Amino acid sequence: MRRPDPSRFRALALALVAVPAAIGPVHAQSAAENPDPVQAWRFPVGERMEFSVSWGRVRLGEGSLEVEAIEEIDGRAGYRVAMEMWGGPPFYRVQDRQITWIHPYPLSSLRFEQRLSEGSYKRDTRYSFDWTGMTYDRHDLVDGQWRAKSEETAVPILEGALDDISFLFLARLLPLEVGQRYELDRYFKSEGNPVVIEVLRREEIRVPAGRFQTIVLRPIIQTGGAFGDGGEAELYLTDDEHRAIVRLKTSMAVGSGNLFLTSYDPGDGELIPVAERSAASAEVSSAASEDLP
Repeated sequence: MRRPDPSRFRALALALVAVPAAIGPVHAQSAAENPDPVQAWRFPVGERMEFSVSWGRVRLGEGSLEVEAIEEIDGRAGYRVAMEMWGGPPFYRVQDRQITWIHPYPLSSLRFEQRLSEGSYKRDTRYSFDWTGMTYDRHDLVDGQWRAKSEETAVPILEGALDDISFLFLARLLPLEVGQRYELDRYFKSEGNPVVIEVLRREEIRVPAGRFQTIVLRPIIQTGGAFGDGGEAELYLTDDEHRAIVRLKTSMAVGSGNLFLTSYDPGDGELIPVAERSAASAEVSSAASEDLP
């Protein structure tokens, strides 16, 4: 029996976080009259999705996406959201945890951490966002200490820049209608922009978590692979207020993979209070005014 290629697990396990690079600031052809269609944050602490990961007919592992807590980063309240992937064949074990801190009003990244363990490959990386200086810095954990990466220090970012995980939440907050095409340019690394998201159709599907009415998106990014012009990918979200991720399907020359929703808990924890939303919006407006000549 042929052993599964470990690189396929990594490609599929990271597929969910590659989707965000397909989303950025919103320039929707069918929503030109509304330059900022992103809806208010509605995902409370405790929301959790769990997934199975497969390549062809081979089950490779499991994953989860959870809104874990509300925390402050540099004086700004944000949601701590974690995506985890674990499993893989015995000769290539994966244990990844990626965490983002998302400021909801306006939607932007406060910090992004990747703690990756994939076979013999290990990496701990932190991206810190400076919204006063409009830059980001990268630090890697080396011998127990965070060390700056010189080529990614004080790198300029655009207003409202988002990391890999937080972009998934932007997609969930768009008013998706079949036929819409979004051309987006807000990924924090400029080489990932611009990106395209197409809203393809509505479809009822069955997954381990049950049967769902979904809305299907096709992300296309500049980096190639499953989401580039040479690959095909479809992201299925529940067609309701939750916009839970139900399925991710990828097709490439080397085969096809899937992430299937196995359980969903909408959560019933805290939301950042409305008063803090207003204060955040006022702060952004004031900063923008100061930059005007």
